[in-house]
Amino acid sequence: MKSEFIKTHLIYFLTFLFCFIISCNHNNSNKQQNPIIENDNISILINKAKNNKTNIKERKSSLYKAYDLNSNQQNDSIKTRNLLKITSQAYKLNDTVFFKKSNKQAYELAYQLKDFKNIAKTHWNLGYHFTKREVLDSSYYHYYQAYNYYRIIKNENNAAKMLFGMAFSQGRLKDYVGSETSLFNAISILKPLNDFKLLYKCHNFIGSIYKDIGEYERSILFHKKALINLKHVKNKKTYREGVYNNIALIYQKQGNYIDAIANFNIALSNDSLFYKNINLYARLKDNLAYTRLLNGDTLYVKEALLHSLKIRDSVKNISGVVINSLHMAEYYLKTKDTITALHYAKTANKLATNITTNNRDILASLQLLSTIDPENSKQYFNEHSVLSEQLEQKERKLRNKFARIRFETDEKIEEVNELSLQRTLIITASVALITIILLLYFIRHQRGKHRELKLKTEQQQANEEIYKLMLKQQTKLEEGRVKERHRISEELHDGVLGKIFYTRLGLGFLGTEVSDKAIAKHKEYIHELHEIEKEIRAISHELKYELLAPEANYIQLIDYLASTQSSVGAFEYHIEQDDTMYWSAISDVVKINLYRIVQEAFQNINKHAKASTVHISFSLKDDILGLAIHDNGIGYDSTEKANGIGLENISSRVKKLNGTFAIESNPNKGTHLTIRIPIALDEVPDGTNT
Repeated sequence: MKSEFIKTHLIYFLTFLFCFIISCNHNNSNKQQNPIIENDNISILINKAKNNKTNIKERKSSLYKAYDLNSNQQNDSIKTRNLLKITSQAYKLNDTVFFKKSNKQAYELAYQLKDFKNIAKTHWNLGYHFTKREVLDSSYYHYYQAYNYYRIIKNENNAAKMLFGMAFSQGRLKDYVGSETSLFNAISILKPLNDFKLLYKCHNFIGSIYKDIGEYERSILFHKKALINLKHVKNKKTYREGVYNNIALIYQKQGNYIDAIANFNIALSNDSLFYKNINLYARLKDNLAYTRLLNGDTLYVKEALLHSLKIRDSVKNISGVVINSLHMAEYYLKTKDTITALHYAKTANKLATNITTNNRDILASLQLLSTIDPENSKQYFNEHSVLSEQLEQKERKLRNKFARIRFETDEKIEEVNELSLQRTLIITASVALITIILLLYFIRHQRGKHRELKLKTEQQQANEEIYKLMLKQQTKLEEGRVKERHRISEELHDGVLGKIFYTRLGLGFLGTEVSDKAIAKHKEYIHELHEIEKEIRAISHELKYELLAPEANYIQLIDYLASTQSSVGAFEYHIEQDDTMYWSAISDVVKINLYRIVQEAFQNINKHAKASTVHISFSLKDDILGLAIHDNGIGYDSTEKANGIGLENISSRVKKLNGTFAIESNPNKGTHLTIRIPIALDEVPDGTNT
């Protein structure tokens, strides 16, 4: 009795546990496949906040409403993604308090979910935020945290971006060895990835580091490597002109003014530079004039310096105004106008101290003032010495802090790994123990039933033989039905359908009496035969193939569509998708539009392409869903032929999804259609300005 009691309750417990697990999985599945309606409203509000045509107040109001609505969201994964979108827009709207609030909540949710990707994004957001505000120790800390999480999930490209952010913070605080190490680690990751834009940034920044430590030849070498990488970057902006400015400044440092002037002129040869990057244009004009001054050529130097100063003052580039004022002071000092020179030097010192708090420019202005104003030279020199010492101590502390951050973070990661290992061992041991106990119980239980089962074996064997005979008979009957269905299908398709099809073609080309009645009757017969052909074809397909089950997944729907269209267009098709595709996590709106796009593409292929092979592929990388459709048809000249209604429909659907659409085609070389659709957070802009 006791044994039966234990057995009964154990079975009840296991049944309850099994049902509970199934219920949880079912609920989780429903959450993923059926997000609550409020999520659409949240997306609409976030898009309103993005609209630059709306005033700032209304954009912020939309963003706050999206935040409040998102707080009611039940799915934590969707809630986290929405928060990161809200964080991005808050940053762009310069709402620092709201930016930090939403980013903090996104971090807490991502941490609860152990969502390392989004944890890394929240640290990246803060790293970029503190970089822009020159809080370099905090910037380094968050970039380093993000770097470690990206390493865990093996996202190498973003890990390299974080290394670049770390290197920027280290370089600004003169931790040149640490900055150099971070950059070379980033380059080793980026080379196999062919990320030429980030490779350019890394090489350019290494060049700047070598210039600061006086290794001018190596500095020029790495700036030239940056130019080589720029050749592979499509949107170069004004990066090339910036590199030539850096190279020219190195030659200026070396006293090679001729080569410096030549490189400044190469950068200024871009006629549109003034409109593309007015700050860089003014900097180049100032640097060129100052270099000519250093070379002993004062002709038109004053006018060029004043022109640059006027531009920088008009665009509120205070740091540039400071540097320009120092150059003006040196010009007037060289032309023996010490009063005007003293005025510009004091102006530079005041701006650097009270507005920009740029210590480099403060030191430069104090050094220049000590030269221009001999009476107060000692005072300026003492201020220069005190400030230099304070800066050196501060930078030394921050460099030590970088090392401490790395040590403490690595130590924390090691502790987490140890705890994770311990937890895994405990769970494994517990599961193994429970399994052994259950196994022993069932072994004992089975031994008790073994005798009873043995007595029934002979009777069961007899019943099984009877069952096998029935099953065999049923199988034969089913095979007969299938063969009969195939026979009828083939008869309809190869016999009746073929005859009707060729009869229709014959009637289509048959010469008849040219009269309204004859023509109308002729069309009527053609239409009737066409309808019969479609009906018989549909019956044929229904007999030969089963309809897709309602439970068929998305890729099966695409396959069914391709199968239907290929039977019309007489082409072979191939469908591929990345291992990273998770259709259940992609919204129904995206999937419906993609289905319609593929359907429209097939119709175009059937009408115009005369293709024998069509290849379809889906990909998902860095929150970008890609769709590529390629056919080997007759193609067309895509540079001359205007898009038809089909391509206009595809373009319209892609625009609704905020995606991009490209088509490449050449005569006799087929057509390639490429679509890219963002399905996750618009990240805070990556990298930092160098």
